[in-house]
Amino acid sequence: MIMSACWPLQGMSLAQKAVLISLADNANDQGVCWPSIATIAKRICASERAVQNAIKWLESARIVVANRNNGRHTSYTIAPAAYAPPQEMHPRTKCTGAGDAPTPAADAGDPRSRCTTPPHQVPSNRKEPSEEPSENRQPARRAPRVALHDELRLIELPEGIARDVWAMWCEHREAKAKEAPWTRGAATVSIKRLVKLAAAGQPPEVTVEEAVLRGWTGLFPVKTDSTSAAGNGAGQSIGADWWKTSSGIEAMGARHSLKQKDGETFMHFKVRVFKAAGPGEWMEDMLRTVGRESEERYEALYAYFNDIPREKVAQAEAA
Repeated sequence: MIMSACWPLQGMSLAQKAVLISLADNANDQGVCWPSIATIAKRICASERAVQNAIKWLESARIVVANRNNGRHTSYTIAPAAYAPPQEMHPRTKCTGAGDAPTPAADAGDPRSRCTTPPHQVPSNRKEPSEEPSENRQPARRAPRVALHDELRLIELPEGIARDVWAMWCEHREAKAKEAPWTRGAATVSIKRLVKLAAAGQPPEVTVEEAVLRGWTGLFPVKTDSTSAAGNGAGQSIGADWWKTSSGIEAMGARHSLKQKDGETFMHFKVRVFKAAGPGEWMEDMLRTVGRESEERYEALYAYFNDIPREKVAQAEAA
């Protein structure tokens, strides 16, 4: 519906029309969509800067409304009925001819009937880009990751998890991808965790908002300060940076009735203590460290912290 209403619109450049149609192609019947800039750029074979400039123009023409969160685009609303081209058109789109296209005779005899700078014409002071493939072309290297992120945003969700809540979590995790891989396995665990916490009485939007607010890469129960890991129970006082030293980890383990088993490595004991302590900077630091070393180890640790059996994640990915 939205794309059908956008196709007849005139008065914009080729790039602006391509971006508009790409947005409309992603939109629902209410005109709402949330593709990334990188995704649009890949689809229309343009640079991300060109897409950003086109979206800015479409906003000025009131056909696109960019909904922002903390300065970032989170979704777009397309309103074909509100389209009003700006009075000052870009030279590439401003034509002086009366019709949609000049006649052959007019085109040959009256240069005023043509666009001042056709979109396909390259100014004389610019060089045509080389047709040789570049070894340092960033979009080409990012393409698989962008495709995966789009796939995870559109993944099938169980009843009870709203699409906008999932989109918020995906955007947050994509931004954290360098610290902690955002993979199919991590997405599967996230959905299972949201379902589990919802069954325990914690709505998905509360879970996601808390994780985004605190910069977590995992989804955890929301705890009050009175029940936080560093402030509950009895025994010796434990500092806020307890997780940075072996003595602090041992003290926190004792608070939760945990001690290192015979033959158990300290790292494995540390993982058990971090899980018992609950969500916090200790978990995030360990996830970041493991994520830099191995994607597979990260997924296993992520599943363990989220109480999701690893074999279930593997089965879900295989399906």
